[in-house]
Amino acid sequence: MVQYIVDGIGITFKLVPCVVVSTLIVGILVGVVRFRKIPVVSQIIDLYVTAMRGIPPLVVLMMLYFTVNMSSAFMTAFVALTLYHGAYVSEVVRGGLTAIPRGQMEAGKSLGLGFVRIMFSIYLPQIMKQIIPTLCGQYILVVKDTTLVSVVGLQDLMWNAKELMAVTYKPMEIYLIVGLIYFVICWVIDIIANRVENKVTGVSKARMREVTQ
Repeated sequence: MVQYIVDGIGITFKLVPCVVVSTLIVGILVGVVRFRKIPVVSQIIDLYVTAMRGIPPLVVLMMLYFTVNMSSAFMTAFVALTLYHGAYVSEVVRGGLTAIPRGQMEAGKSLGLGFVRIMFSIYLPQIMKQIIPTLCGQYILVVKDTTLVSVVGLQDLMWNAKELMAVTYKPMEIYLIVGLIYFVICWVIDIIANRVENKVTGVSKARMREVTQ
């Protein structure tokens, strides 16, 4: 019983960090492009974001599983969750960027900075503190949505829990353990997010002083 749980946790622990990193990268890139409002590209990305926000994650998983020949169930789950949650993260990033006064863009240009430098040296450091709590909530949803990946054959924690339940006929005990494990994972993410938020607050202030000098 313990080995089943440990094996499932291993796959879940491998999937979650990969999706967290990839969705942050996708979210920042997509959010910046939507903020920049590049012709045609922005319209295509808007369609992608709208589609992901209107389709359940389980449907995204199944569509990808049956239409794209991925190398493994892990890759299918990784890409599906990245596409789905990346759209939500991009909305968080774009919302943070639009909240910054446009005058800061002009100030950056007057200092001879290009758009990319302005984004990564002025805009993004400012919004990180504000969006970290929202990102934390989104990544907790990522953890919860990993419970869906067993439908594409990935032998994660939920898959092994179902297999174990079929053998032991103890659904209450098994799902209680699984629920506790997911709770601990989400709790740890919340703690990490709070520490990162405190760290980013200090780094952002130092970065802003460096850029304006």
